[in-house]
Amino acid sequence: MPGKTKRKYVGEQMRFNKSLKVPLSTIQSILPKNYNKNDIINLFKELYPYEWNILEERYNLYKRKDDFLKKVGKKVRYNPTEPKYYLFQLPKIKHILSQDQRDSHKSNFNEESRSKRLKSLREKVKLRCSKINKKVDLAKENIQEVEPSYIDIFIQAYHKRGITIEDKMEIVKELQKYDCEKSLIFFQKLNDNERNSQIRILAFNHLQKIGKYVKLRKGFKGKKKTYMSEKTNFNMKPLDLFQKIENDSIQNNKFYDLFISHSFQDNKLVNKIKIHLNKMNLNVYCDWLSDNDFLKRKDAGEYTKAILKKRIEQSIKVLFIKTNHTNNQLNNFYSEWVEMEISYAKSIKKPIECIDFSDSNQGEFALYKYNKEMKELVNDNR
Repeated sequence: MPGKTKRKYVGEQMRFNKSLKVPLSTIQSILPKNYNKNDIINLFKELYPYEWNILEERYNLYKRKDDFLKKVGKKVRYNPTEPKYYLFQLPKIKHILSQDQRDSHKSNFNEESRSKRLKSLREKVKLRCSKINKKVDLAKENIQEVEPSYIDIFIQAYHKRGITIEDKMEIVKELQKYDCEKSLIFFQKLNDNERNSQIRILAFNHLQKIGKYVKLRKGFKGKKKTYMSEKTNFNMKPLDLFQKIENDSIQNNKFYDLFISHSFQDNKLVNKIKIHLNKMNLNVYCDWLSDNDFLKRKDAGEYTKAILKKRIEQSIKVLFIKTNHTNNQLNNFYSEWVEMEISYAKSIKKPIECIDFSDSNQGEFALYKYNKEMKELVNDNR
């Protein structure tokens, strides 16, 4: 098996090398008069950032695999080369760096022509990157870029003997809500090793959507066991989550820095705030982000309220997003949900802080201690 795996890796590498020929030929045509290998690398990074990112991610992926093999006392399999040195080893770059090519380039060099080509390429790169980034940003809109404190508990639970397909799906869907190193490694391992087809393909699709390097592996050959073809639609409701919490499941191990209490009409604003809070390394709870697998507006009821109260208990503080959608001029609540959340937080003496986007003062709530970027966000939305 190791030999077969290595052959697959070498085949993949050969196909990837072939895909770099056109980019490297393009770079060759816009090199400065007296170029060196660093000029090639710098232009490659600038004009082909997506390909450079793949190089880095491939290197990190296969290095992690070799590190694991070393850790368990096995022989390394891949020996990946760092991206910069990987490119230097390619025949195309060796050819570009040969003395004959340098002399030929110098004798035919035209600075005006080079500048025009470089300008045109930069414009194309800008457009291409904009399209890719827009697609990735859309896929990551409801994902937090922070590592949840309970992630190890969920990953360990996934590998417990006797776990059901629904329990696995619950964990997978939870970790899809976070973009961090541990969740990345988790999904890469699922894509490589998970024998259940539904979950393996789900892991592949998730990594691909958020712009990570991933290669879909073929289905396992030979006799298939039942769990390999099991499927679940995971059609969960508030009652299902309530029962999990009551039964002391892994849901009780969740922990948040801030519970965001807000009006559903302010979802876009909350998403912006979430991004800034993640930059401050804060994991936030927001029902349509954090429990979207179980809590749906059409199913809202008493079980939903019970779950929200539990999540308030699991949070250090409540962050109230005060807007004209949550309060009127007399500071009365429009939303029974926001009123319930604030009232319950007060009843258990949970600290409540506020970002005020409304036309009135924050009143009884402490103003949230936000950084400069958050302050600018507040001012932009007043």
